[in-house]
Amino acid sequence: MYDIHSNKYHVSCLQYHITFYTYNDIPLEKKEIDFIKSYFKIVSSRHEFKIVGIEIQGFSVTLVINCKTTHYIPNIMKALKGGSARFLYKKFPEAKEKSGGNLWAQKYYIATDNRQLDIMVKDY
Repeated sequence: MYDIHSNKYHVSCLQYHITFYTYNDIPLEKKEIDFIKSYFKIVSSRHEFKIVGIEIQGFSVTLVINCKTTHYIPNIMKALKGGSARFLYKKFPEAKEKSGGNLWAQKYYIATDNRQLDIMVKDY
C-alpha cells in the first residue's frame, strides 16, 4: 500500500489525500465516472505517482496518492483535472453542454492525513 522512495539523500513515503468537486456541483454520470477513473490511472502512470484510493460520488472526487518528494502537486492536479475535462468532453460532448464548459471547480483540498482533510472540507 505504501511506496517508499529513496535516493542518496533521503528515504520518503508521501501520501496525500485530495478532494475536489465538479463546477457548480453538477453530478457525474456512471459512464463519465468510469472514464475519469481510467484516465486518472493513465495520468498516474505517466507522471509516476500511484493512486492508492479513488472514490467518485456524484459531484465529488476523493483521491489518495503516493508520490515522490520531487512531485509538484499543482502539476499533478493540472494533469488530472485539465486532461480529464478535455478528453471527457471529446468522448461525451453532451457533458460539456450540461456543465457549461467547466468540468471542475478551481479549488481542491489536500492533506497528508485523512482526518485533516475532513476537518478542512467541513470548515470550508
